[in-house]
Amino acid sequence: MTTSHLWIHDVTRIHPGELIEVWDQDRLRHAGTVSQTAPHLGVLWILEDATGLPKLIPAQDYRLRHIPGTRAA
Repeated sequence: MTTSHLWIHDVTRIHPGELIEVWDQDRLRHAGTVSQTAPHLGVLWILEDATGLPKLIPAQDYRLRHIPGTRAA
């Protein structure tokens, strides 16, 4: 698993076009490209890599991190 310093704690630091992973406990739930963010609502939308479908992600319900090997914007 990852170390805690890799987790994104502030939704305002996530931007469209970035690749992120969405974790629930110790399980990867979703991975994909951020399409939109609404930091004031605490949510973001990603296009999921596995399905190509959009997913609404309530940030407070998950742990988020940039996909390893990708550069944060």
